[in-house]
Amino acid sequence: MKKGNDKSYRFYTSIATFLFKVLYKPQVIGKENIPEDESLIFAGNHKHAFDPLMVIMSTKRIVHYMAKNELFKGPVGLIFDKIGLIRIYPNKSNQIAVIDAEKVLNNGGTIGIFPEGTRNRTEKELLNFKRGTVRMAKATNTKILPFAIRGDYKLFRKSVVIEFGNVIDVSQMEIEEANSYLKEEVLKLLRK
Repeated sequence: MKKGNDKSYRFYTSIATFLFKVLYKPQVIGKENIPEDESLIFAGNHKHAFDPLMVIMSTKRIVHYMAKNELFKGPVGLIFDKIGLIRIYPNKSNQIAVIDAEKVLNNGGTIGIFPEGTRNRTEKELLNFKRGTVRMAKATNTKILPFAIRGDYKLFRKSVVIEFGNVIDVSQMEIEEANSYLKEEVLKLLRK
């Protein structure tokens, strides 16, 4: 994160987290599995625009989410810039985004990624996982924390849950093996 943005991140995410908790009463399981001080990639399923908030409200750590460029429009886009979201450009090479994300990880920070690459609007439990998450983890020697978001976002009901699994070390795995393993771990959490 650019220097000076920590305060902006804390300010905007604390407001969003407060409102989110009041409106949706989310439940968090496995919070103790989040490492406190090492680089980390949060990776899980994606079905709703609020999914990044589920991760952000679960940890005191600053989570740099990778987000589509189209979301950086208007006042919301300015906030996204201030809180350190990393722009990705659909259907293009995202070398700059990868470099930015790897810098965060090499400095002990955290990245949030949805390996499905987009929101799952199908009847499938999960879309195919893109390999970027495990490639980045291997390139930076970073562990991955799988998570699954279950339920629906219903106002004033305890109807949505995020569960964190155990940290995964993919450093000794091949890319395909690591990607399949990550997907299986997310599926296990999703099916609970």
